[in-house]
Amino acid sequence: MQTHLKRISIFAPIIMLIALRLTFGPSSAHSAEAAAGKLIVVSLSQGQLYAYQGGKQIFSTKVVTGRPDLTTPIGTFHVFRKLSNVTFYSPWRKDSPYWYAPSHVNHALEFLRRGYYLHDSWWRTAYGPGTNGWHDDPVYGWEWGTHGCVAMPDSAASWLYKWTPIGTMVQIKK
Repeated sequence: MQTHLKRISIFAPIIMLIALRLTFGPSSAHSAEAAAGKLIVVSLSQGQLYAYQGGKQIFSTKVVTGRPDLTTPIGTFHVFRKLSNVTFYSPWRKDSPYWYAPSHVNHALEFLRRGYYLHDSWWRTAYGPGTNGWHDDPVYGWEWGTHGCVAMPDSAASWLYKWTPIGTMVQIKK
């Protein structure tokens, strides 16, 4: 029995290291390292997204955020999934006022489970302050803000997608 316990005590740390390596292996370490010094800040009141690297602002774009009854969450988050060429499907039934038709997006960065993304929105041309409410888009007419996501022009979403590794911090402020 004592020999058996000795073997277990010898192998337990090795098994633990293997488990940790599989859980937090090179891809996680690489992502954390790549994300270090990068920060995305969304100002809901300004309708603006800012990208910082090493404490310096290197990019900004106007955005559309969540409408009054489906607000964009405030807080600190991290990008945990990147999707490209994806179709979003409404979680609401067709008879809901929140339902939307399947929507293709080119670039999406998920920052909060339950489907909160930073993404492009080809179906919009108006961005910035006030676009989270009922507003007139000069091309597509009257529309609401998002269902809680942070939407931006495709060129901005493309840049952000390429620049942002998994693990990048996202701060959403009033």
